[in-house]
Amino acid sequence: MISTLFQVSSMNLIILPIIGLLTYIAIFYYRYFNRTNPLPGPIPLPIIGNVLQYPGDAGKWANQLQLIYGDIFEIYLGTTRTICLCRADLVENLMKSNFYLRTTPNDGLDDFGVSKKGIIFNRNHDDWSYHRRFLQKTIMAPQIVKETVESTQVLFQEMEELWKRLGDEKEIDFAGWISRFGFENIVLLTTTLRIHSLTNYYNKVNPQDKVVEPEGTLPNSETYINCAKSFFDGATFSLLTPKILRYSPGIIGTTKNLLNQKNWLTTNLLGIIKARRAQIENSTEKIDTHDILTQFLTINTDKDVTQGIVDKNHPGRMSDDDVRANMTEILGGGAVTTPSTICFIVHYLSKYPDVQKRMVQELDSVLGSDRDSQFTIDQLKKLEYTEAVLKEGLLYIHSIFDYRLI
Repeated sequence: MISTLFQVSSMNLIILPIIGLLTYIAIFYYRYFNRTNPLPGPIPLPIIGNVLQYPGDAGKWANQLQLIYGDIFEIYLGTTRTICLCRADLVENLMKSNFYLRTTPNDGLDDFGVSKKGIIFNRNHDDWSYHRRFLQKTIMAPQIVKETVESTQVLFQEMEELWKRLGDEKEIDFAGWISRFGFENIVLLTTTLRIHSLTNYYNKVNPQDKVVEPEGTLPNSETYINCAKSFFDGATFSLLTPKILRYSPGIIGTTKNLLNQKNWLTTNLLGIIKARRAQIENSTEKIDTHDILTQFLTINTDKDVTQGIVDKNHPGRMSDDDVRANMTEILGGGAVTTPSTICFIVHYLSKYPDVQKRMVQELDSVLGSDRDSQFTIDQLKKLEYTEAVLKEGLLYIHSIFDYRLI
């Protein structure tokens, strides 16, 4: 009798989960085929959605789906229905609407700690609006633009000198160099600190003829760059991957690695922020620097250099963690999006020699044929054809592909 009951109980342990799984699958597809306002798109799998169809390149995947399903289609990120818009006028109409939050709830972004911080994924409208307005007024300030033009020329000349030291026999990884160039530039503009990522990268690719790092260099430049890149990889991974998969065997290692790199970047940026805040608070002299970090740290204080970028909902100073979140996104732009854009533009120019030739002619006529001469903002404004080429190139490739519109 006991043996019979044990056999029945063991059988139930097998049958009940199967029945439950089949019931879930039936309910999932019933809801899927009877959903409100259905749009074309690939049929999802229960729990994981269309994640298995993702090829690893969001832009390539979007183009493939657009060819099959048209300019508006839907995919499922886990069990979350996501509508993708692939036509400029559709996106423009949406962005002009009064719909406040364009990033919908996502447990992956919550776990990654970005849904209530910064700008890109922030769902708190008041904070998002405040930080967005702050960055618009600081980054586009004439002083910052002027410093950007100057630092870009200085760093590019340094990079050229390192290329000359490599000689003609060494192959130049343009993407690798531009990534370090962009990151070093944005660190300098944001914090006034020199990280010398170009020098470190040179020493990495040419260890037989190393260059001595100048004193005062911010250490671990390669780790900073890798973690800044990993931050966007981690956010995308958390956004697209259902929780049940993120913490499943075989994938949980990737999840932990991305979180560890994010935590390393968070810890080290907070160290820089706390040190600069203490320096500002202990100084009795008037602040004469207007770098972005200083503006973050002095807002709503008696040493405010931001010219009153405040609102009624944010009367206090910006917290260290809010400053860190904004800096993470800014540094990521220097390490990922800006270098990627430059690489794609150079790639397209190589495919169209006539366009390249005309662009070089304009550069020579406006900036002069002396490659070592310094140029000004006023000269850059005269480069109409060059600006048109850059804008045309950006129509074909975008440095940030993923943005959720539901």
